[in-house]
Amino acid sequence: MIKLIIVTHGPLADAFKESGAMFFGDQVDQVATIGLLPTKSPEVLEKEIKAAVVQSGTKECLIFVDILAGTPFNVVALMIEELKEYHIECFAGVNMPIVMEALASKESMNVAELTEHIGEISAATIVNLRQTLEI
Repeated sequence: MIKLIIVTHGPLADAFKESGAMFFGDQVDQVATIGLLPTKSPEVLEKEIKAAVVQSGTKECLIFVDILAGTPFNVVALMIEELKEYHIECFAGVNMPIVMEALASKESMNVAELTEHIGEISAATIVNLRQTLEI
């Protein structure tokens, strides 16, 4: 079992979870979401992410953050070493197709397999409409 955690600036993480419920129903209840608000320090964010990992009931976690080198990304990067007993993977640049793919695949893959799969398909999750439709 893989714990999915989405960490973003503002309420975007919650929006991904709510949108995911349209496709996956209550399966999204197992997704942890954490929003970094202007009033929240990086230290508090770190405590919240660690709590989501530790309370997940599994040693395999896949964390999605919104921006490469943003505060959520940097906090996860620093805490991965501290939580060595967990297999934590992290992707920056979360989008809805990736969240849906993770939800659809998390029961049939371990975190290493899902990480490889997400890495392989990620570039195809954002496309130019004109090029795709050749208009």
